[in-house]
Amino acid sequence: MRNRAFHDGVFLLEIPDELDVSVGDAFARQFHEGPAAAPYGRFRDIGSDHFGDPLLGFHQRINQIEQFLLERRFWTAAYPPEITALGESLTRLSRQVLCSVLTAVGIPEHDWRRATGGCSQCVGSYHLTFNHYRPAHEAIGLSSHKDDGFLTILRTTAPGLEVSRQDHWETVPADPDCFIVNFGLSMEILTAGSRMPVAAIMHRVARQQGDRSSFGHFSSSGCLPGEDEGIYRYAQDSGLARVCGSRELIDENDYEIYAGTEAPDGSGSDTTTGRPDERPTVKGVRR
Repeated sequence: MRNRAFHDGVFLLEIPDELDVSVGDAFARQFHEGPAAAPYGRFRDIGSDHFGDPLLGFHQRINQIEQFLLERRFWTAAYPPEITALGESLTRLSRQVLCSVLTAVGIPEHDWRRATGGCSQCVGSYHLTFNHYRPAHEAIGLSSHKDDGFLTILRTTAPGLEVSRQDHWETVPADPDCFIVNFGLSMEILTAGSRMPVAAIMHRVARQQGDRSSFGHFSSSGCLPGEDEGIYRYAQDSGLARVCGSRELIDENDYEIYAGTEAPDGSGSDTTTGRPDERPTVKGVRR
C-alpha cells in the first residue's frame, strides 16, 4: 500500500479523532458569500491588497474556483482562532506524514532539516486554502497541475478531484472520514535518487454541477521574504545536493497554476497579463 502511494503520489489518510474539521468545513462553505453571512462571509471582502501579495486573500479565477488563501505568517492576525488552530493542527499532521516518508525512502535524520527547508520541524512555509466551486460558471473546476511543495492535505466530502494515472484521469473517492494527501514537486525532486522515489501527482478538479467546497494545507520549503531554504535532491551515494532556490520552483509552477486569476470584481490580476516569455514574479503559492 505504501509503495502504491509513493508511486502514484496520492493516498487517503484517516482523519485523527482529535482533529476537528467541522470548523474548516463551515469556513469553506461560507467565506465566499459576503459580509451578510456570519461569521465567515466577511472574508470575501479581504483581498490581496490587505496582505501585499497578489495571490493571498480572496480571489476568483477563470476556472470555477473561488478561493481564500493565506500564508502561515498571517494566520493569527487574519483568521479566527479556531481556523488558526486548525491550520496548526494540519501543520503538525503534515510533519508526521513527511517524517514517515523520509524514513521510508532512507534519508538520514540529520539531513531532514536541510532537505525539507524546515518542514521536518514545522518551520517550513505553509498555506491554508479554502475553496468553493461555482456551478453556474461554465469552466473546468480547476486546471490540471502539480503542487510545488512536499505534500498537500485536502479535505473534501464531495467527488471532483481527479488524478492522472497512465494518461487517464481517475476520480479520487471522497471519504468524509479521510483526508486526501498528494505529493508535490519538492518531494519528487528530493527523493528521485533515493531507494524509494516518490512521485508528484498531476491533478485537477472536474467541472462541478453543484456547489462544492473544500479546504487544504500545503507544506513547502521555507521561503519567507528575504529567506530561501532551497530545494534539494538526495542520492544514496552522495547525500544532499541543492537543485534550485525555493522561489525559483514556486514561480515557475505558480505561473501555470494561477494564470487566469481574477480579482473579485472580475478584472484580471497581474497574473493574467504576462506572456509566456514575460512571466511575472509572484509571491505566495498554491491552488
